[in-house]
Amino acid sequence: MENMMGKKFMISGMVIEIVSDDGDRWETRNITTKETICMNKIVLQNAIKLAKAEEVTE
Repeated sequence: MENMMGKKFMISGMVIEIVSDDGDRWETRNITTKETICMNKIVLQNAIKLAKAEEVTE
């Protein structure tokens, strides 16, 4: 998959920004709450394919 660093996505009612790549996981930041979330890459990729997540452009 292409470089996802810095990209923002809307998923499950929250906007997350990918801040680092950790092998099979991404470290993301919830923009609203400023919390750090580690997310399995496959979860986000599948959500994008199923239109449950979409990229936020500015």
